[in-house]
Amino acid sequence: MDIGDEGQEFVMRALAIGYLAPAVFDDLIEVYVRMARIGRTSVTYELAAYRASDDELMVTATQTLVLVDLDERKAVPIPETYKEAIRAFEGETLEA
Repeated sequence: MDIGDEGQEFVMRALAIGYLAPAVFDDLIEVYVRMARIGRTSVTYELAAYRASDDELMVTATQTLVLVDLDERKAVPIPETYKEAIRAFEGETLEA
């Protein structure tokens, strides 16, 4: 899926991680990722990692990315076509 014009990419603006339980070698980890918010120029993801054997929540994270024109080094609006595709996938829980 094209995000925007050529020369535009999402770059990381912020990342917050909470470590809640340790993992050990050979643990099977299930990771869930969802886009929680889509704004004018940025998107925010929520992530969670669980140990599969006991369903213990091990890590939570929130990551914000901004769509940037790489030549200008400025934030640019996220195209409506991209927003519509994300809304169709994420459903009503997606914040705007």
